[in-house]
Amino acid sequence: MAQSNSLRAGLRVAAITALVTGFWPIDWRALAQGADGGIAGSADSDTPDIPIPSSAHGTYSPIVEGFASPLDPRAELRATQPPKPPRVQAPPPQAKEGVWLSELHRRLQDEAPFVRDTTLKVDSRTYWLSRESLDGSHAEALTSGGSIAYQSGYLADFMQIRSVLYTSQPLYAPATGGGTDNLTPDQDQITTLGQINARFKFAGQEASVGRQLVRTAFINPRDNRMIPLTFEGAILVPERREDQGLDYVASYLWKYKPRDTAEFIPFSEPLGVKKDEGVLITGARRTWDGLTLGAVNYWIKDTLNTTYGEADYLLPIGANGDGPSYRISFNDLDQRSVGEQLIPGAPYNTYQASARFVAGYRGFVLTTAVSATGREANVRDPFGNIPVYTSMHQSSFERAGEEAYLVTLSYDFSMVGLDGLKFLVGWGQGVDAINPSTGAAEPDRNLLNLHLDYEPSAGRLEGLRVQLYYSNERLLTTALPPDDQSEFRAVVNYLMPLL
Repeated sequence: MAQSNSLRAGLRVAAITALVTGFWPIDWRALAQGADGGIAGSADSDTPDIPIPSSAHGTYSPIVEGFASPLDPRAELRATQPPKPPRVQAPPPQAKEGVWLSELHRRLQDEAPFVRDTTLKVDSRTYWLSRESLDGSHAEALTSGGSIAYQSGYLADFMQIRSVLYTSQPLYAPATGGGTDNLTPDQDQITTLGQINARFKFAGQEASVGRQLVRTAFINPRDNRMIPLTFEGAILVPERREDQGLDYVASYLWKYKPRDTAEFIPFSEPLGVKKDEGVLITGARRTWDGLTLGAVNYWIKDTLNTTYGEADYLLPIGANGDGPSYRISFNDLDQRSVGEQLIPGAPYNTYQASARFVAGYRGFVLTTAVSATGREANVRDPFGNIPVYTSMHQSSFERAGEEAYLVTLSYDFSMVGLDGLKFLVGWGQGVDAINPSTGAAEPDRNLLNLHLDYEPSAGRLEGLRVQLYYSNERLLTTALPPDDQSEFRAVVNYLMPLL
């Protein structure tokens, strides 16, 4: 037990020290009233749809990828981009190549920017998911659909209109197979105008108002099903620049749409609170030559406060992709009830801290990570993925008291001429979890991930993305044989840029 406490304390001290040193003095932990509580964690704390890395430079980092309101969940992810060449002067606007309605696009080049710069994209998605759960239930469905995304150009270099219509239609959906999150719980179709918003540019700022995607560390699209999480609200971030050293976000969101419904609901509802409350988001990050320090706070009045901090350092080695590359990171998440503490079982508080080391060389990427969760309660995550480095396809090791260990190895086969083909294998273990209400020990567990991606970057198959996932979670007990929960996913996307 002393060793377990040392791991928890060591992770938290490392994260806090890395965040505070060199950063402006802020009360980033946002301490509030709270004590122990017993709120059950999410049963689906799996990883988002992020690319398999080709180097340490391409490894996803929650704080580095925030803060944004993109039209597509994967748009402008730094983790998907290779190191950029020296900046050159941008060419004048011209007709784009590769759009399907090329003749119409050519005709629009003489129009005002609001019309001329219009984009229209269809993203076709077909998804098969089958999961044998620990309780004996079987969730399965074959679905097809996708999204149609419209984005105007800027009017007077000030306002832009964006919208996305999503649909998920059942091709095979047995009545007893609910729970995939690709359809409603009773296996019905989902069609929703998930995004409709206006974006404004002014005084170096960028503001979006309406239904939209929000990409931050804790509230995010969680785009690993047919339809992502989307949000209603307003978000303010600085206008994007390549040399941006200071980034920040200020946002108020009043509703959000879970993945398995077309309806938008209050943020307090999945936390068991009837009071209709939104979430206030404030955060900032600073980058110096590969070192990124940042923190972001999420406050739901009289309900819950979540604070996330991260220190991420990309070592200045292998910047051109020729040699080895390395990355080290620490993070810490603090979560507790606030105000009138309306959450059932309040007062409630917990934390999750983690650290990782990433090494890449010639297409191979090795990641090792550890994490520890507070013993007072499980972490709650209904609004996106938990930003812990030990997150896997079926779990983020968010149970109370749980300590986790993760190792993954991936390879980019483009190094041997197979463009777009990548493979990842991962193994994780969670130990020492407890029931936060009774203090009784929970079973230890092992998890296995297998992940294959095929996404050609050029040629006739550009726009195609095929993803295959297999994962298995095994509960380990001394009195009974191990219990297994296996899951298989096959996803085929095809992006059609019409304009």
